[in-house]
Amino acid sequence: MGITQQLIIRSFFVLGTLLPVSQASALTHYQSDITDSKWLLSGNIFSCSLTHPVPNYGEGHFIKEAGEPMKFVLKPENEKLGPGQVYIISQAPNWSPGIKPETLDILPYPGYGLTVEVGGRVAEKMLTSLDRGRQPAVAGTAWENRRETVEVSLSNINFAPAYNEFRRCLSSLLPVNYDQIARTAALFPIGHADLTEGTKRRLDLVALYVSNDPTVQYIYIDGHSDNIGSRRDNRELSKERAEKVTAYLLKKGVPVDKIISRYHGDRYPAVSNNSAKGRDRNRRVTIRLEKINDS
Repeated sequence: MGITQQLIIRSFFVLGTLLPVSQASALTHYQSDITDSKWLLSGNIFSCSLTHPVPNYGEGHFIKEAGEPMKFVLKPENEKLGPGQVYIISQAPNWSPGIKPETLDILPYPGYGLTVEVGGRVAEKMLTSLDRGRQPAVAGTAWENRRETVEVSLSNINFAPAYNEFRRCLSSLLPVNYDQIARTAALFPIGHADLTEGTKRRLDLVALYVSNDPTVQYIYIDGHSDNIGSRRDNRELSKERAEKVTAYLLKKGVPVDKIISRYHGDRYPAVSNNSAKGRDRNRRVTIRLEKINDS
């Protein structure tokens, strides 16, 4: 039995619900061979990417951004997979016959040359599969012929060295990204300005991010209060809250020239002060990061 026949049988085992064997006419299989299998690493403290070119098809990317789950993205060069369902499969390489493939996920695919993207546990399982010598694949029906199956496999050849470097990159990622840290609100009890332990942990993340991203130009710190008490007292309390946050960030190494601190009393409530719950939300200091390229 030839390799192509083995591939067809293996794919039909997994894709039986996608296309009945009696209707199938062909399998088009895309995969790098031993001589041209590459895994390319790029990364920094904000994002790590492990890229695998698939000849005549496109590229597969394992991507982990700071503060986000792992994801796998398959980017085609043109329209090869048609609309319908695509299957994410973990299977043994051709030289290890007799091992049944495992379906990791089934997801809808609109076609039109769009990317296939999976995240979280499925992407992690694909990496584990490669690390164990198996070959993950994305399979579905062909764009031009619904009786044809298209299978795009990731080769495990030359994967191990690149994966070791990828894991080192992952270990250096920041715990948060800009979108997660750009807007923060610290809440305060009635009549108080002391920082809670939870607020300090959040400010630690703000300081850590700012120290590693030179594109952050300013940090706006705005103190607020609820409407209980006099306007003068509320203004002073909002000032004290803003100053406490400012002092903590300065202590953590944030440059003073990046900080713009303001206080507003009860002039700008986030929600109505007509309820205790609303007043709880209005006793706050907001921390907003602004990058050089922010609009």
